[in-house]
Amino acid sequence: MNPLQQTVMAELGQQTLPSGPVGHPEEKASAFRGKLLRWATTHPRPFAWRQRGISSFTVLLAEALLTRTRAQSVERVLLRLLERSEDPRGLARLEILELERILHPLGLHRKRARALKKCAQMIVERHQGHVPDDHAELMELPSVGRYGASAIRCFGFGKRCAIVDANVARIIRRVFGLSVVAGKLSAADELWEFALKILPRTNVRAFNWALLDFGREICKGSSPACAECPVVEICEAHESGRCRCRQHLVQDS
Repeated sequence: MNPLQQTVMAELGQQTLPSGPVGHPEEKASAFRGKLLRWATTHPRPFAWRQRGISSFTVLLAEALLTRTRAQSVERVLLRLLERSEDPRGLARLEILELERILHPLGLHRKRARALKKCAQMIVERHQGHVPDDHAELMELPSVGRYGASAIRCFGFGKRCAIVDANVARIIRRVFGLSVVAGKLSAADELWEFALKILPRTNVRAFNWALLDFGREICKGSSPACAECPVVEICEAHESGRCRCRQHLVQDS
């Protein structure tokens, strides 16, 4: 059993899932957590930034590099970057041209290099070389928004934080029937508050990783794999046909 599976099973051991019909909102949230976490045990994605004992700096770098970039590509670059700078002080000292060369495979390497170097310099100057765990202080760093700050606090410090990206927002809206929110997700306070309410009591990292993976592999924007979905029985979008999966498209044709 890998570390992620151990974490998930520890969380499941602390949950009591409803045995009867899922009707009450709290029962539905509990059922959703349990089904999603069980799915995660058989669909692990053991990236470098998900290993036990990783530093908050590694998480910060990973989140910065993952923006609009495939995880497989990021992992190779991240490991190479960590070989040259294992902490903010090392990154702040790294020559910008070398940093650009390391980041080149990901695209936008000059922009990424400037932002990362500035970020490292700010951490050294303002936080004595330690990545802050305060949400507001993280938001002051270059290229760190609401999602990034929450992800760093959750994955890097073990804080009980909700994370809401396009994948997570889509899952919540479909399963729980929430209305689509116009504008930026970072400003969708009601969505963030709801995401916080459905978090488990412990092992939030495993749950948030499961959400991200589930959105990429099953509850996709187009052609969701509802036939493989572990929460299809409690999904409001599937029940109403709004998910637009293949099953409903065939029925409608």
